[in-house]
Amino acid sequence: MHFASGVVRPPFEAACGFLQITSGCSHNRCKFCTFYKDARFAVSPWEEIEADLDELAASPWRYYDRIWLQGADSFVLPYDRLMRVAETIYEKLPWVKSIGAFARVTNFRNKTEEQLRNLAAAGYSRLTVGVETGDDQLLTRMNKGYVSDEVLEQMSKVDAAGLTWVGQFVNGLGGHGYGSRSAEETARVYNQLHPMMIYTASLTLFEDTPLYADVQAGSFVEANERERLRELKALISRLECDTVFKCEHVSMPVKIAGRVPRDRDAMLSALDEAIEESYDGRFERYRASIANL
Repeated sequence: MHFASGVVRPPFEAACGFLQITSGCSHNRCKFCTFYKDARFAVSPWEEIEADLDELAASPWRYYDRIWLQGADSFVLPYDRLMRVAETIYEKLPWVKSIGAFARVTNFRNKTEEQLRNLAAAGYSRLTVGVETGDDQLLTRMNKGYVSDEVLEQMSKVDAAGLTWVGQFVNGLGGHGYGSRSAEETARVYNQLHPMMIYTASLTLFEDTPLYADVQAGSFVEANERERLRELKALISRLECDTVFKCEHVSMPVKIAGRVPRDRDAMLSALDEAIEESYDGRFERYRASIANL
């Protein structure tokens, strides 16, 4: 199997078969990300894709019925290539029922609503999209390559096509004193969309990121753990879209999950309890212990 960066996937996609169709990240300029710093973006040669599918087909391990495509944003590929990938997966792995991938908001620029509808019909589903925040100032500072208007434009097109997706939110991304604004703007964006889930991770910096260098230079101050919990409360309080909300990533010292608005009160109560428990430094010690994501 060809994996340029090892297997990278969301925790909820663990029970998949894995296939690399791109490597690295087509953008690779986000200030907080380390996942693909050492992997140059490339499109996998078709011969490699077919060889990897043949290897999966020959393996006795068929515990999965879903393929997760490797690469930071496999959906950067054009429509025809993605359709060919799906057709070949089903030809060689007939027990597979669906296909997932990471995607950037900008990956949908070159795809029409009709094409996205066809991709959904071909089994693409539950794409994980790195929205991160709905705050324009923060999106620009973190070099995301888009602002909230484009999030709304592209993801509304995805919604209209019936292509399901998971939106990512980075808790604490704005740093000290910025959580309330990020929460408010993120809720504003998601309340106009239909993600099947909002999946939360918490900003955890490593030395090889530009944002870590900003911390060292004194131009960025990280939010403390209580601030992050209050930011989560502010976001959940404002969400009106009917969706699953999960804080179960390794970067989250407090794990909560539920559906908003149905489970809002229970999640807010759990966060209130966590805030009361946050004064002994246990959450700071937890974050300091994280070696990788």
